[in-house]
Amino acid sequence: MTSELSDALVRHWVTGWARTHDYDVQHEGNVHSALRSGDSDEWEYVLYAPEDTDLRKIASAVAKDSARMLTVIAEPGAPSLSQNPVDGLQLISDEEKLMVVDMETQDVEDPITPEGFTTSRDDHDGWTLFTVRDGEKVAARGRVATVDHYAILDRIYTNDDYRRRGLGTFVTRALIAIAHEHDVEEGLLVATADGQELYEYLGWTLLGDVHVYGATSGGRIRPSHSQFDDLKG
Repeated sequence: MTSELSDALVRHWVTGWARTHDYDVQHEGNVHSALRSGDSDEWEYVLYAPEDTDLRKIASAVAKDSARMLTVIAEPGAPSLSQNPVDGLQLISDEEKLMVVDMETQDVEDPITPEGFTTSRDDHDGWTLFTVRDGEKVAARGRVATVDHYAILDRIYTNDDYRRRGLGTFVTRALIAIAHEHDVEEGLLVATADGQELYEYLGWTLLGDVHVYGATSGGRIRPSHSQFDDLKG
């Protein structure tokens, strides 16, 4: 049985997501933040069902710097801030979805590497990068971190030249197998609309909607959490 959406769960996701990017992360009550670049002020703030006081405070901070972002994770179908605008913020993306899976339903064995490809695994402090290559060319890859009893999958990517060959499924299953080396109970990830269809096929379910906001004066195009989550097979 999988968890319901909560601030504690969002906190775990932010911790794992930040870890796979080597971002600095802070948790202050219900405000979770990650510094996306150590030599800049590119803070991203993540809130779940925010109280008005927290929302106004963070919105003010984001509006002051076009490099900052606010991500609100909400119950599926809940009104977004675009229906209730906040001064200084504009909606950048509302297509991403937070998804969850019961790890007991997922295979613990390493999947068989597709013929003609090689794989490599790079273990870092608290997270792992898994890469699929065709010769020297990266065909697909993904990252996984473990936080308490959660496995957080991130930046699963399939090269355009290798779509529709099952590599997205292969990488996802390989990351799940790596996560099973730890005492994990649930998996979390943020998917695009395209990725969501594949993950549903693999047993993942929708947990929350992801809304991303930036300063109205910014004009900045922000890469999504699932920037490389463009799986097609």
